[in-house]
Amino acid sequence: MSRVKRLTRQRTLWSACLILVVLLVGACQPVTPEAAAPTAVVTATPTPTQGLAPVDPLAPEQAAPPVRLRIPEIGLDVSVVPMGWKVVRTAQGRVTQWDVPTDAAGWAINSAPAGAAGNTIIVGVQNGEQPVFAPLALGNVAVGQEILVTDADGITFAYRVEEVSEPIPITGATPEEAQQAAAYFAASDSPRLTLMTGWPDFTTTHRIFVVASFVGVLQE
Repeated sequence: MSRVKRLTRQRTLWSACLILVVLLVGACQPVTPEAAAPTAVVTATPTPTQGLAPVDPLAPEQAAPPVRLRIPEIGLDVSVVPMGWKVVRTAQGRVTQWDVPTDAAGWAINSAPAGAAGNTIIVGVQNGEQPVFAPLALGNVAVGQEILVTDADGITFAYRVEEVSEPIPITGATPEEAQQAAAYFAASDSPRLTLMTGWPDFTTTHRIFVVASFVGVLQE
């Protein structure tokens, strides 16, 4: 049985069990607290992807790294590679920074894999010779759009954009702004996708974040 069919079958069984529990116990369920993020600043009417099957997210140990990211509504299609850290010297001393690729988007290797429970973090540059995430800095990504992430096994998972942040300063951010930025990188029990890039598109004084919730698997 393929992973897609197995995921769909697991979702069906889980839904049946959930309905039974609701009938017997009522509508009470635990809520997992998560860090708050800024309200979305751009909106759009969702356009459902054909062939999308709702499934439960994978356990992280069963998932594979992302290798491709697409946002069909704006024509974005970029490769994704693993992204680690590098040590740099600053006025404050030696610090670690993400080693962001310049010709592809980078998947943070300490974040959740594609389609897995947790926070999947993908970062890309918005300027230079290959500005893979320029559409984010230009304001082309909107709430309601679907993001498709394909993993190393060839399975494509769908996410729907829920939030697009205001630009957050890199230097001179207020404590509240710094807390907002940290919340986007925080671990999560629920499956979500977080994209980050610089702003504006011709330099990098701020960061922009896009948060998308897990929808299911694309049966291609």
